[in-house]
Amino acid sequence: MITARDPEGIRVVMQTDHQSQCGLLAGAWGNAQFVRPEPWGPVALAAEWHDEGWRQWEASPDISADGEPCDFAQMPTSEHMAIHRRSIHAARNRDEVTGMLVGLHCAGLVQRRMGLDGEMPDINVLPDPVQGLIRDEAAVQQRVESQMGDAKEAREWTWAAYRVLQALDLLSLYLTWTGLAGDEPWTLRRVPRSVDDAEGVAVVISAVDDRTCALDPWPFADDAVDAPVLGRVIPGRAYANADDLRAALLDAPLMPVPFRVIRA
Repeated sequence: MITARDPEGIRVVMQTDHQSQCGLLAGAWGNAQFVRPEPWGPVALAAEWHDEGWRQWEASPDISADGEPCDFAQMPTSEHMAIHRRSIHAARNRDEVTGMLVGLHCAGLVQRRMGLDGEMPDINVLPDPVQGLIRDEAAVQQRVESQMGDAKEAREWTWAAYRVLQALDLLSLYLTWTGLAGDEPWTLRRVPRSVDDAEGVAVVISAVDDRTCALDPWPFADDAVDAPVLGRVIPGRAYANADDLRAALLDAPLMPVPFRVIRA
């Protein structure tokens, strides 16, 4: 779950609805300055499926130690690893390249987004379940890329596709989590402008109002992108237990939150 304070209480967006928003953003991605990595299909599918593993957990969510709805950032590593593996499995059932991208996304989350968010940690100091996921997905990447043709072109495509997926994921999190709610700027790092753009460019996100953010430079085809997401607003109180939280979620209507992204 993704939670943010709302004037009326706590806004809750499920990860499975967040991935739908990422799919909307993926459909709008690309222009003369930010060329889509081709093939584009696996990138769009990865955006739509990268958090599918959350569906089981979100059917029966829990509370944190202080009685708040358990936000995704508060969960223990062991639960994250099980969820990541379910997400990878679901994506791999779509196709192997999509599964590879979702696997890289999940492995990247425990490696500072493959270095986009700072120096990558030493894998050997990470918990065993985390090491296992990283090594498993590195092997999958090597196998899938070997089937994609020229080795250099395959690596370039994977790196570009991965960074676009991270940009889509973080933009959605900016809208639904702490960025827009906290009225703070975020930076999408090393966003590729072409498949062979290894360094990429920084895209700055800034708040316009409580439902709108602006991007500079602009990576979308149109001058504005509507990116609604389904969410619920529940009372902003401490919850006694998971059953208390589930009752509040069932009582709250599921409504589209009308987020918008515009050119700075």
